[in-house]
Formats: sequence, C-alpha cells, structure tokens
Amino acid sequence: MFKKIFEYIAMTFFAFLAAVNYSVFVFPNKFAPAGIDGICTMIQDLSNINMGYLALFINIPLLIAAFFILSRDFAIKSTIFVVSFSLSIILFKYIDISRFYYATNTGTSIVLSPIAAGTIRGIIYAVTLRFNGSAGGIDIIAALIKKNKPHLNFMNILFFINMLIALSSYFVYDMMIEPVICSMLYSFVNSNISNTLRLSKIESIRFEIITSNAQELCSDISSKTHQKATIINAQGAYTGSNRKIILCVAEKEKAPYIEDLILKYSDCIVFKSTVSNSISGIEYK
Repeated sequence: MFKKIFEYIAMTFFAFLAAVNYSVFVFPNKFAPAGIDGICTMIQDLSNINMGYLALFINIPLLIAAFFILSRDFAIKSTIFVVSFSLSIILFKYIDISRFYYATNTGTSIVLSPIAAGTIRGIIYAVTLRFNGSAGGIDIIAALIKKNKPHLNFMNILFFINMLIALSSYFVYDMMIEPVICSMLYSFVNSNISNTLRLSKIESIRFEIITSNAQELCSDISSKTHQKATIINAQGAYTGSNRKIILCVAEKEKAPYIEDLILKYSDCIVFKSTVSNSISGIEYK
C-alpha cells in the first residue's frame, strides 16, 4: 500500500514537472512537441483554447481503453499523470510565470529550448514507464497497437507518430521550417534520453560459472551480494565428468563483487554477458 501511494505521488509530481517544462520551454518558443500534447499545443496556438482542457478531453477515451484492454494499474497511474498535467497547465494560465520563460532575443532558445524540453521529458518518460504508467496520449495508442501487434517495435511506433506530428506543424506555424526542426529535435532528444535511462535500469550481467565448488560459491553470492543463483547439473562432452554450472543474473552494480567472489575459487570457468531482465516497461494483464 505504501509503495502504491509513493508511486501515485511520484506520478503527480512528474506530471507537474512536465507542465512546468511545457510552460517554460515549449509555449514561449512556438513549436509543437511530440505526441497528443503536440497536437493540443498546435490547436492552442490556432484557437487560444487552453491545451490542458484539450489534453484531458482527448485522453479520456484512451484511458478508458487502457483500463479494459491493457492493465488497471497502468491505466490508473496514467490517469493520475494526465489529470495532474492538465490541471497544472490550466493553473499556470492564472499564475504569472513569465519571468521563468526561456526565450531570448538572440535566437539561441530556438535550438536550446527543444533540447532542454526533450531532456526533461525523456527523464519523465523513463520514470513513468518504470512505475508501470505513462503520460497518456500516443503512449497509450502505441501500447494498444503493441498489444494487438506484438511483433512491432514500441519505440518505432512512437517515432513514426511523432514524425507525422512534427511535419504537420509546418502548416500550423506559417509554413516555417524552424518549428518542424524543433519538434524533430525534441523527439530525438526525448527518445534517446528515455531509452538510455530505461535500458540502464534493466540491463543486467549474466554469469555462467563452471565449477566443482558450486554450493560454496552460491552460498557466498547469496550471503554477500543478496543475489539469487541457480545450480545446473552438467556433463563434459569429452571426458564425461559431472560438473556443476552456476547461472546468476545480477544487477550491473553487483557484478564486480561477484567477480571478486569467483576469484576465491581457482577451478572456475566463467562466461559473462549483458542481458535484459525485462521485456517491457508496461505490464499487460
């Protein structure tokens, strides 16, 4: 229960941070970021309708679909993010935060604003996935597509949709190429930052250890690194002798400690590789 409450609070905080990110870096520089929020930003610039209302309205059917088709936990956390983000955007309309806007007379903000906004959004995206949630919008659309077409790459789906949004911004912002470039730059930075953070969390080191001291080594690994290991019976193809193989998938931070333990046993033959211990950040049920 405490873990759930912490995750809900975290989703609320990062949604507020996303709203600050949009208000400070995106809106003052007139470009459409990725996703449904990018579409809402373009509609806001054309009609002066607050994107907070638009984002909430568009996401409602997507959140309902996620609740029944994907996962209740995923849908609830995504709803918390979407509602918190939309309310924060609406709130900022009544609070003067113009002193924090990143926009300069030299034009440097045209390049630096999508880099800064994409970096912050990438961090938020990685965290929301880590909590089995999303920021709504095309994250849910891509997840629904992935659910029915599991052979498709999740990140490729997002990239394709974001490129369509970036190209459409050309017609919204007076047929100028700069907003399109900013949108593409935002998407590129966002994607790379989120992928780097997401993969850095799920990559692990796999040890395959052939030894005659399997029980002793497993005991050391368990007691000194709190890491689980499995002993597999094996037979040499040439000599026919019986040996033991220890299979251990450890967090990258624990790998050096396991290597030190292995060095205590002189007969070990070790194979080490990098693996992923998670297929997807979204849990389907």
